[in-house]
Amino acid sequence: MAAQSAPKVVLKSTTKMSLNERFTNMLKNKQPMPVNIRATMQQQQLASARNRRLAQQMENRPSVQAALKLKQRKG
Repeated sequence: MAAQSAPKVVLKSTTKMSLNERFTNMLKNKQPMPVNIRATMQQQQLASARNRRLAQQMENRPSVQAALKLKQRKG
């Protein structure tokens, strides 16, 4: 059975503005998001604390300590 093609639908332009112009205008009119500096700094401090804790845990692992001792002997 042959596939029937749907009739072609032609839409008339409802605006004189192109998509590019429309999105350019949207970007120009976009308001910057307010930034909460205090919250950002708290997140950075929390991440730093987590990283220090992780570094301490890694340093205490026997395999890491053995690798560090090998490195000290070579260098």
